[in-house]
Amino acid sequence: RRPSRSQSGLRPHGRVPRCGFENARWRPAIEKMPEDEPIGDDNEATAGEDAEVDAALAEVQVPRKPHFLHVFGRLHSLHMAHGLRHNDHMRYRRFCTSRLRRLHIALNFKQGTVKGKFKKVPFPTDVPDWRFLEIPLFRAERSWAYAMQDKADEAESSVPNKQRRAHSKNMFKKAVKHAKLFEELCKTHADQRTQLEAEAYLAFIEGTNLMEREQWEDALKKVIRCRKVCDYLSMASAPEESAALRAKAQELQPALRECKYNLGLTYDPDAPDEEESVPAAAQQQQQANKTSDVSGLSYRGHQVMNPSGQTRSRLLKCLDMAGAIKISLEVEEESSVVIDRYSELASEFRGVLGEIHSDMINAGADGDTGDRRRLEAFARELTISVNIERNLVLLWAHLRKLRRFDRISTNEARKVCKPEDGMRFCDMLKEDFGTLQELPDTTDALTEALSAYVTVVLNCRCLFLALCYTTMGKVVESAALLDMLSQRIRDVSFQSPLHDPLSRLHPILEQLQESLPTLVAQWRSRGLVDLMQKQQKAQPGAETAEPAQPKEELVLSKRQAVDFAEFPPKFRDIQCKPLLYDLAFPTIAPPDIDKVLNRDADGGEGEQKAGFLGRVAGAAGGLGSRFSGLWGGRK
Repeated sequence: RRPSRSQSGLRPHGRVPRCGFENARWRPAIEKMPEDEPIGDDNEATAGEDAEVDAALAEVQVPRKPHFLHVFGRLHSLHMAHGLRHNDHMRYRRFCTSRLRRLHIALNFKQGTVKGKFKKVPFPTDVPDWRFLEIPLFRAERSWAYAMQDKADEAESSVPNKQRRAHSKNMFKKAVKHAKLFEELCKTHADQRTQLEAEAYLAFIEGTNLMEREQWEDALKKVIRCRKVCDYLSMASAPEESAALRAKAQELQPALRECKYNLGLTYDPDAPDEEESVPAAAQQQQQANKTSDVSGLSYRGHQVMNPSGQTRSRLLKCLDMAGAIKISLEVEEESSVVIDRYSELASEFRGVLGEIHSDMINAGADGDTGDRRRLEAFARELTISVNIERNLVLLWAHLRKLRRFDRISTNEARKVCKPEDGMRFCDMLKEDFGTLQELPDTTDALTEALSAYVTVVLNCRCLFLALCYTTMGKVVESAALLDMLSQRIRDVSFQSPLHDPLSRLHPILEQLQESLPTLVAQWRSRGLVDLMQKQQKAQPGAETAEPAQPKEELVLSKRQAVDFAEFPPKFRDIQCKPLLYDLAFPTIAPPDIDKVLNRDADGGEGEQKAGFLGRVAGAAGGLGSRFSGLWGGRK
């Protein structure tokens, strides 16, 4: 028989009780389960052990992964997006205020009042979220922007305002306070790279504050420290972050020049940063360590320090792999084959460069960093050279494909050889050669040689650009570019091959330079034919022309009818207007004006006499009129 609702243990409306112990019917069965039978003293011992384990777990803190924050990269993007591109510090200050408000709301870190009194919430010491690091950072940025706004207003005002001046100093002081808190939090809860950036940021804020208080010596040390750390981190960073750090180091040049001017020192923008004084014994020990730690590798005439064991083995492996690649310009290869050949080598070089960057960041920017900089520059030069070699091989294969076709605008030619791809290779090569010129220890001779290589690349790009205009139907622009290129293409002069690994690039660039004049002449001739055909179609009666006439005869016949010298115009030097200096003017003798002065003097004396007699006569006439009035006048 179906049990009733009360016998089944269910509550009204079919609801199940929270626990089985609420129903008395099921309680005896549950109490008699063997698992819950008392076991005597062992149960008490187990409870004690559990309490000890819980206490131990409460004391143990689970290690949290360090937070990371790209300080200067993030601030640079925010500066450019929120007013500082135009020196609008008020707009940036308002952005910092709104950003802080959003951070406090998102992190539930709000200040409040208790019984009408303000209650300040203490800053969390464990920093569970990386966004807590942004709170003191944006507080410092807001105070700094407020101080800079006051400085700008003071500079624009006609009357000095002492109150505004004092307020700006207080805001700089407040920014230093928040920057110190940011550095302390980063030292405890952030990785090594963020700690270095926080140190550089604090040095920048402190240097700015000291400059406002005209403490030039201390300000100079802070500015130099900030620039040194920024330069050091720019070498141990990715290209995007490195650009922001280099921009920050460049912004410090005016402050550095001002400090040295007020201290009476000579300013040299290319001079290295002043290192801290090291005792003579320590210098000898460092020199001995350098001599014993050389790796046998050289970078532009300087010995390279010996890296760590794993980094050294991977670096030597990369050098062996690069030496095993043989360049053959006579055999035409597909682009995919070339890319696959260099892809493994490029990945290995990227891994080695990443390890060197990690070692640089862990070592810090203290002391002499020249050896670590030179090791990083050596690895970076190898990486860039491999990329340049791969792009040069692809560019050469692209030029070889170009020789198959007479018309670049056909569908078959567009499938095999696109001029846009050649321009892309040239753009990448130009960027890589520019990066090589920015590496340390770049001499004038090396810069001149790399500039010649860049000129060859730019000539190739000009050729591909003219072909792009041809495919678009812009024959006039293409002819003008090819005419200009034909005149300047032989102005490139190569020097002797450079040092390794740049010596591998010299044969490819020489082959490119030798093949360019022929290609330019061929496509220039074809462009002139296209231009003449276009002009012929535009003339009346062009339909009666014979279409089957050969190209050579067509060119000769049109050359007799049309003067090719009119267009495209040739590029020639235009004389500037001469600067005229009147060299004869100082030799011209001034005229003698003594006679004129004497004549004026004589005339002045006569005028003085005439004026005196006139005054006497006037006075006598006045007296006569008065006396005549006494005796009676004419009625």
